[in-house]
Amino acid sequence: MKPRTLEPRQIFILGLSVLFALLILTSSPASLWAAAARTKIIVVVPHRILFTVALPVYIAQEKGFYRENNIDVDAVFTRGGGENVQAVVSGDAQIGLGTGTLAVISAFVKKAPIKIAAAEITGMDAYWYVQANTPMRKLEDLAGKKVAYSRPGASSHMAVLGIADQIKAKGLKPAEPVSLGGIPEVYTALRTGQTDAGWSVAPFQLDRVEKGELRVVVKGDEIVSMRDQSARVHFTNNAFAAKNPEAVRGFFRAQQRALDYMFANKEDTAKIWIRRAELKFPESAVLGTWDFYNRAAMNLKPIRGLQAIIDDGIKNKFLNAPLTQAELNALVDLSFLP
Repeated sequence: MKPRTLEPRQIFILGLSVLFALLILTSSPASLWAAAARTKIIVVVPHRILFTVALPVYIAQEKGFYRENNIDVDAVFTRGGGENVQAVVSGDAQIGLGTGTLAVISAFVKKAPIKIAAAEITGMDAYWYVQANTPMRKLEDLAGKKVAYSRPGASSHMAVLGIADQIKAKGLKPAEPVSLGGIPEVYTALRTGQTDAGWSVAPFQLDRVEKGELRVVVKGDEIVSMRDQSARVHFTNNAFAAKNPEAVRGFFRAQQRALDYMFANKEDTAKIWIRRAELKFPESAVLGTWDFYNRAAMNLKPIRGLQAIIDDGIKNKFLNAPLTQAELNALVDLSFLP
């Protein structure tokens, strides 16, 4: 009986089978188990560049902080605000990052199954700029002018309302808030005369400031009403947090380590940021971002100025009534924080 000859296709399949078997045998059982045991978390992040939210995710991924806490984190980049809230409410994402505190509260009072788990930033980190060929140089010069913010209920909206109140308190005509969307749209609106002052966050537009095309007229820390308020927060889906509390704790442990690393290792962090976010700004503008932030303002706890934020929400008709103590207890849960 003649020996059977294998066809090329059969040889190829047999080779793949042997290779797969060798990979299984030589892989560390511990590493295979660890990969299988990690909990997957999808987080929604308002923009792929932002210093306070996107960058900590990049650092935690690059430095292995998530893996050390037995979680795999995928970031989905959004336009923030209501888009973040909807993704977490629906369960498509489990954690929402850097969302306006009032936007989260507004969804909560409408029975959205979410809770605030951490502060993103206390105070306001955005800034407002004008074209350099205008006479405007400071906050008071915005009296009677159109001042841009992103979307209703966003932290930039609350900030512009604060600017208007400060101007009014000086006996001047308040600024006129105008909703014009995100950073690129606002810059276009400024150039086309739809607004007198645009909003941004570092490092966006700092290259144009360096070139003398734009001038910063208001920094966030000048807005008195927001200095002691947690303008943006991180929040979770209630069902996921209840089922996976250790995974949520691991996420925030990793975030805290990433924030510490960012401020202790500025140059390395800048390199990671430039590479991961594909930044096209000059390195000087990227490093200049640290001038707008300090580590204490980015502490995950406490949530500051919550009652003042609620009062502002009622005043500006984003909320119909104050929250009860029971509602406040359900709204905020800091037990996941290190």
